[in-house]
Amino acid sequence: MRSVYFSHLVNGPFGDPALYVRIAHRGQALLFDCGDLGALTTRELLKVRALFVSHAHIDHLFGFDTLLRTFLYQDLHLEIFGPPGIAARIAGRLYGYTWNLVEGFPFVLTVREWGDGAGKVVRFRAANAFRPEPQGDRVCHGGLLLERDDLQVRGVPLEHGNITSMAYALEETLHVAIHKDALERCRYQPGPWLARFKDHLRRGAAEDLVICVPRQDAPDLTLSLGELRRQIAHTERGMKICYVTDAAPGKENCERIVALAADSHLLVIEAPFAHAELCRAQQRNHLTARLAGELARRAGAARLLVFHHSPRYQDRPDLLRLEAEAAFSGQEALASL
Repeated sequence: MRSVYFSHLVNGPFGDPALYVRIAHRGQALLFDCGDLGALTTRELLKVRALFVSHAHIDHLFGFDTLLRTFLYQDLHLEIFGPPGIAARIAGRLYGYTWNLVEGFPFVLTVREWGDGAGKVVRFRAANAFRPEPQGDRVCHGGLLLERDDLQVRGVPLEHGNITSMAYALEETLHVAIHKDALERCRYQPGPWLARFKDHLRRGAAEDLVICVPRQDAPDLTLSLGELRRQIAHTERGMKICYVTDAAPGKENCERIVALAADSHLLVIEAPFAHAELCRAQQRNHLTARLAGELARRAGAARLLVFHHSPRYQDRPDLLRLEAEAAFSGQEALASL
């Protein structure tokens, strides 16, 4: 499967949590947590259409002001998703600034909270000096927070001490692979029409839907959706990325993580401590590297990426990764660890 999601940890495994996911051929990106965002360019930041916050600890929300400053003059709509109470946290951040010169600014920010059944929705408009505008509640069936033709994002609550930390799963609705050799053989011109063609397939549009296809050095051609699919494409299960951080190492959390991350192509999961320090991990309400690897294996994840390492391991930067990978592969923990 050719990747449609290109993800990277903005600050590496030891820095503030922030996972940037670029969506191929869309000119868009999603952001999971927003610690320090200084490493991202303005161009990269302006691609972000949704931010998914696990919880409001400072290292997970520190970069919000950078994001706000970048979007302030833009005619864009940014959505923020998070645990119950995140709307009030964002309102507090916005209230800390003076907004007397923003009349007519088009930027709109909408915060959607996860809820057990329904979650609060609050809008903040720059033109209204970012005053909170409650929009009522929105049902979150099965934890579904965001749903588009091309993707969906689900969230589950995890216990992190006495607060809720959200874990998220991003999943491509349906993977549509375009055969480049077939495009060339048919002399079809690549372009934005291919994204629309994929969206029709993901929506389950009728096979006889007429598609206008631009050709190289020839007039446009009209074909049915079904005929075009048979000529140039095939479909398969979509890609899935799961993001998990700040979770106490209890049984209920572990079961929820395994269920959310089931069959992920990539599981991005915290590993702050070595398993030899399980007691410390329990006191701090975090996972160990071994537990992260075991959860990835139980979930059937194809790849594992660990992060949110405690700075106490900076003199042994590979220790936590190796411990997690050993557990992920089913091996015993390496003696050298």
